Amino acid sequence: MIMSTFRTVAGLNRDLRTLFVSTLLFRAGTMAFPFLGAYLLGENRYDAGEVGLVVGAFGVGALLADVGAGLLLGRLRPVTVMLGGSIGYALVLTVVPLLSGVPALLVATLVWGMAFEIFTPAAYSQVVASSSPEQRKVAFSCNRLAINLGMGVGPAVGGVLFTLAPQALFYVNAACVLASAVVLRLRGPSSTANDSLSAGPSRLVSPTLRDESRFWTLFVLALPIHIAYALPPILLSTYIIEGVGLPAYWTSVVFVVNAAAIVLFEVPLNKAMAGMSHLRSLLIGYVFTAAGFALTGLTSSGPLLALIALIWTTGEMIVFPALLSYVTHLSDPSITHRNVSLYSAGVNVGFITAPQIGAALTAGRSAGTPWLATGAAVAVASVLMLVARRGSATWRPDEPEAREREAAEQETVRPAG
Repeated sequence: MIMSTFRTVAGLNRDLRTLFVSTLLFRAGTMAFPFLGAYLLGENRYDAGEVGLVVGAFGVGALLADVGAGLLLGRLRPVTVMLGGSIGYALVLTVVPLLSGVPALLVATLVWGMAFEIFTPAAYSQVVASSSPEQRKVAFSCNRLAINLGMGVGPAVGGVLFTLAPQALFYVNAACVLASAVVLRLRGPSSTANDSLSAGPSRLVSPTLRDESRFWTLFVLALPIHIAYALPPILLSTYIIEGVGLPAYWTSVVFVVNAAAIVLFEVPLNKAMAGMSHLRSLLIGYVFTAAGFALTGLTSSGPLLALIALIWTTGEMIVFPALLSYVTHLSDPSITHRNVSLYSAGVNVGFITAPQIGAALTAGRSAGTPWLATGAAVAVASVLMLVARRGSATWRPDEPEAREREAAEQETVRPAG
């Protein structure tokens, strides 16, 4: 499986290989933020409430970046946006250790979140520009592989650095981000493989009401997925240790199973499913997700939780590349930048709302309730997706003949001149 993944990544075109390496370096630099709260508390100048505000500003900045990215990407090439974000990110990291006072830290962390997050929608747009529709699921799965590998390395190295020299976290993080920018600057992208993205001005609203309603249908149906996959990093340790009373090492076991499965199987799995329709891919992913999270909420055995992690990880490996691929499929080229940016914002909405949802569902109930409720919500979303598929205003079909009919209809209603 590893060799199959390596061959797939090596077989990407030059622009996608460059993006893979740059994304890997960028995400491997995620060292400082996971330890920001501990670093500030260790300074003995800030209380827990102030630290919470500073850390929370990062999420606000990230959401602002996602919302504004579509407008920015309509005026600048994705690689330019990624370079600007990387340089801004590195500059903020060198300044944060020198700051004192909550207001200054709030501003710096807000800018930090914006500079960090702007890379993601720009990378999505570059994947679209550098791949054909037939390649897109595999291209997005390779991009996710770079993200997951980097996010595995960065915090691990960060833990060692935090123990030895906490301030070094910020400077090593900045060096990794600058290395990512150097790769982008020197290696490409050399050209835009899909010129249709840059044909004409980027729009803030879809060219037709049908296109707009299709996007927002998917946005709403994807929210349960985003909330679901925000639960493991936020609530899994609490559920395993406090909820079902297992030793803490089972949390690590589940995360290792999740990470290993993604590294080994995500790219080959998506390569095998490349010819499958968006609807079928999404439904399979949603079913695995719903089953995996519901079973997690019913299980108190460590070995079973590790096995069940393979179920919801399978859903994760299928559904995220399929969602991104379908977002680009339903989007007119003039609105693609906006749509992938808003999709990325939906991911952040999931991370922001998951803790509140989890806390509300846990209060006075079984510890497994958030997992059961999330599984049920994803199952309902899969049924609603089948309903949406029946309407032309809520779903764009994959079939070439259906797309040709739509194009003919649009040509018929287009005003002369």
